[in-house]
Amino acid sequence: MTLNSLIAAVAALQRLEGVAGVMLFKGRNTIHRQMPFSEGRALDLTDTLGQMLEGYRQVRRKIRQVYLEFDGGVLLVLVLEETVLVFLLTGRADADLAASAATVLLNDHAGLLAGLSIEPGASTPRTEDGIEELVVTSPRRLQEMTDKAEVVVNNWGQVRKVIEGILGKVMGRAQVANLIDRTLQDNGTADPYRLNPNQVRKLAISVIEHIPNVSKRRQLLTELDSHLDDL
Repeated sequence: MTLNSLIAAVAALQRLEGVAGVMLFKGRNTIHRQMPFSEGRALDLTDTLGQMLEGYRQVRRKIRQVYLEFDGGVLLVLVLEETVLVFLLTGRADADLAASAATVLLNDHAGLLAGLSIEPGASTPRTEDGIEELVVTSPRRLQEMTDKAEVVVNNWGQVRKVIEGILGKVMGRAQVANLIDRTLQDNGTADPYRLNPNQVRKLAISVIEHIPNVSKRRQLLTELDSHLDDL
């Protein structure tokens, strides 16, 4: 993986519904920033978060996720060692979905992130063959990279809520959660957010198909199809 692919993956997170801004930094090194306010304010936010996390490190408290709710939205912070991924979320956002997507991204790029400097303006990274990589950060080029980036997550979070709503009519909430988790385990699905849209649909159907009553099952499957089409 290269720095370009990392930047494109972070930029792709802003496609998630309700994400108003996203920023990735390590120390004073801003890797990617797309926030709905000035650069100076973004740097102030970086400094404040950095000081807060450093305070926890000094008392040997390891922070992995911070959720700060304000009148104007939510600040969701994911931490991996010295790397910090920040979301600015509106009321339409699914915070659990954003956190899951961020965790996947950070884990997938952990090796690359570990090798990045904490200082701003560090030397250009090199590929394995020793050739310097040109990192283009113009908005147009960044959009091109984003369009070509592999989708980080799907809409499993929304689909799961639909399933829970449908099955909640015929069984208790705890039973629904256990049924979904058991189906994931039986299908060998370690991370449902990595499935493509067709696989997500098949997974949702397989959960509903556990309902033993044939007529009720058909009714619920019809309702599921309608919801999935809307999504």
